[in-house]
Amino acid sequence: MTGMARQRDAFLPAHAPARWLLATLLMPALAHGQSGASALPQPDAPAAATRGVSANAAREAASAQLEQVRPVANAPLDPSLPGQPQAPPVMAADAVPAKPVDVDAAAADSAATAASPPQRGVIFRITPPAVALLPAEAGQSTTPGPGQSASSATPATSVPPPRPSYLLGTIHFGTPEEQGIDYAKLEQLLGETETFVNEANLDEAWKSEYDGYRWLPVETPLEAMIGKEAITLANALLPQVRPQDLQRMKPWSVLALLEARGESGGEATMDARLQRMASGAGKRLAHLETLEQQLQALDCVPAQEHSMVLAERLRTSWILRIESAEAMAFYRSRNLDAWLASIDRMEGLGEQAKAIEQRSRYCLLEERNARWIGPLETLFQDGPSLVAVGAVHLVGNDGLLAALRRDGYTVEALPW
Repeated sequence: MTGMARQRDAFLPAHAPARWLLATLLMPALAHGQSGASALPQPDAPAAATRGVSANAAREAASAQLEQVRPVANAPLDPSLPGQPQAPPVMAADAVPAKPVDVDAAAADSAATAASPPQRGVIFRITPPAVALLPAEAGQSTTPGPGQSASSATPATSVPPPRPSYLLGTIHFGTPEEQGIDYAKLEQLLGETETFVNEANLDEAWKSEYDGYRWLPVETPLEAMIGKEAITLANALLPQVRPQDLQRMKPWSVLALLEARGESGGEATMDARLQRMASGAGKRLAHLETLEQQLQALDCVPAQEHSMVLAERLRTSWILRIESAEAMAFYRSRNLDAWLASIDRMEGLGEQAKAIEQRSRYCLLEERNARWIGPLETLFQDGPSLVAVGAVHLVGNDGLLAALRRDGYTVEALPW
């Protein structure tokens, strides 16, 4: 999901004081700090040594639509009914199992189960597991004590059922019509929640010390890394970017614009629109990371290495156009698993460039997902929230949905 993240921080003109992350570090300044906004506490970020994959793929990955699996209430076992789980056989003390348990295989099966079955959708209802009573609470009795009547006995403590939250996968370019997103429905869901959560505060002011994440040194222009022919191609594909700015942009930010069809988004992006909607509705705002943490993830592969990926992408620029169209098609058809499979193929790249992009992907996807899951679960347990993050963060074995399932959350795709 490199492209998904790159498209938010791609490029900001030198005079502009703010950015629009994951689809626009390119746009006019936004006022610093929305009222009521808060950044979630984060563990110390590891030193940047890697960064994320480009959101690209040239073939459509066929993915069968599987039925959604709903949680089934516990019921007495009836061995006569097909499909019922069977009680384990009782073995004598000296009995030897016919086959030893393969712990590694069991762990692998468990991980595979957590990531499946895939459900088509971009918005998911997330229900926390029921809160268990403390032993002291569970032991409370409804039996009258000495001198108490039955009517005055203290009832056993009960815990209200957890309230659901919603997890929305966003795409960082395109119009609502292309995306198939109904903002009226999103506004209704937002009304059911207390908190709106996104990746980073889109209203955070740009600081001059962040410039090193996106700009190359003056003495090392982009042309020196990718060659004259490639820079000419880049100028032709991105006519909205001034040539002198393009020479200063780091490879990741050029890739971001190419993957987003050259769109810089700004206030029209889904991410910006949702944050404005939540702020206008008076919702509490929370963010999974800071702007600088996001920039560190985007810039985690050295520019000289990443320039190889950019040069290869420019040499096969028609693949980028195909992949951008496919990304939107996958999103509109709610087939995020196929989109991730398409990204993983890294069409058009040689083996060395693929290895560089794999390092990028780790920074932008797996590492950030692992950092986000704890704060997200805390938010879901504290009260209903609407969480909006890049769509490809949701799927795969290391995606947020699989992690939530592993931790006992019920995940249901909504049919829109």
